[in-house]
Amino acid sequence: MRSVKMFVVLTAVLGLLLSPALARADEAVVQTKASALLATPGGTDAAIISVVVTKKGRPAVGLGDNVGDGTAPITLPEGWELTTIIVAPGGSVLVPTQFVNEGNGSYTIRVVPVENATWLAGDYHYVFGVAKAPSRADLRGNALGVLTVQ
Repeated sequence: MRSVKMFVVLTAVLGLLLSPALARADEAVVQTKASALLATPGGTDAAIISVVVTKKGRPAVGLGDNVGDGTAPITLPEGWELTTIIVAPGGSVLVPTQFVNEGNGSYTIRVVPVENATWLAGDYHYVFGVAKAPSRADLRGNALGVLTVQ
């Protein structure tokens, strides 16, 4: 009887620990909105992905400063991971070159074609992800989006 009670208690505890709702409790909510800005077919100007990161309904602040000068691929401060996977029409390759902390949980990511590549007309589908490492549970999240170049 005692072993049955212990099994029930352990099962309940494991259920709570492995619960998807509990696993999401520390995850950030990431929202994105892309703007082509000056990006036009055949050009090399930047597009911008605006990002808002919140945690438990509040803006996530103090998570990094401006990184990159807009001309070379960025390297975030230690403890940060940034993922931008962009699927472009025709295989055009893009790279984020600037990460700007706008404050109050808002960031902008500058995206340009890599050297010897240009924008193509069409929809660019992307996945934007951000994580604060090494404890990825501290802050992590991702979002899907579409950037249209006309």
